[in-house]
Amino acid sequence: MTQTPTIEPWLRDILRCPLCHGELTDATGPGGPELHCATDSLGFPVEDGVPVLLVDLARPLAG
Repeated sequence: MTQTPTIEPWLRDILRCPLCHGELTDATGPGGPELHCATDSLGFPVEDGVPVLLVDLARPLAG
């Protein structure tokens, strides 16, 4: 399933996971748009187009 970008492409290219500094991918979680880190299996919420890259607020991904 293709996800619609939730933030500006130029910003999306420079964002990294705050825990491992890995690449983040656009996704949709139960609460709406998210950025996912496959390495740490975390989903970071995107609220009103602003990514919330706080590990304490990240959602663990199933799997």
